[in-house]
Amino acid sequence: MTTTEPAQPSTVEAIRHTRLVAILRGPNMDHLVAGAETLVDEGIRVIEFPIAGPEILSVVSIVAARIGSAAHVGAGTVRTVDDARRALEAGADFLVAPSLSVPVIEYAHQRNIDVVPGVFTPTEIDTATQAGAQVVKLFPASSHTPKFLRQIRGPLPDAGIMPTGTITRANAGEWLDAGAVALGIGSDLAHESLRSGDFAPLRIAARDWLSVVASDSGTALP
Repeated sequence: MTTTEPAQPSTVEAIRHTRLVAILRGPNMDHLVAGAETLVDEGIRVIEFPIAGPEILSVVSIVAARIGSAAHVGAGTVRTVDDARRALEAGADFLVAPSLSVPVIEYAHQRNIDVVPGVFTPTEIDTATQAGAQVVKLFPASSHTPKFLRQIRGPLPDAGIMPTGTITRANAGEWLDAGAVALGIGSDLAHESLRSGDFAPLRIAARDWLSVVASDSGTALP
């Protein structure tokens, strides 16, 4: 009798389960790779690299090859279908955008790739959800409040909203309590370590963040 390894959850499933997307950005490619490996070692399972320049695609390739069996490795700042194509060719297994592009959503879904489009208004949230996005990135979250999220969930209950932008350990609980399915975390998690190359602070921050989402009052909302 043969046994098979359980299938890795989809990116959307992992986002909803872990409630965290770690966003790693910076000029030092070695630090980005080491930072991703540190996060996976601590238990974070969804990592995004904003593709601010073509050199970041090589980081995506390296990290996907090293830890792709243990975590989802994605590309952010995907604004066009060409961006999406290059990211997938580099090895990304999900896409994140700062804005809403229905063609990017359609391109990703044709290839069975999860995509998290950026949204800002109720119309954009609804448009992205109706186009098939199961999680949308409320960006910049610093221009909204948890109250906005709580209110928008009334008329748009099927939208899986992930606030991103200036989310901190101090305000994370408010967003989760308001109905966020997950949080996109950048500077509050990794900035210091990606700048210095000292990953001890990153380990501490990762553990703190995992504790924050674990201690929230319930399971991610649908």
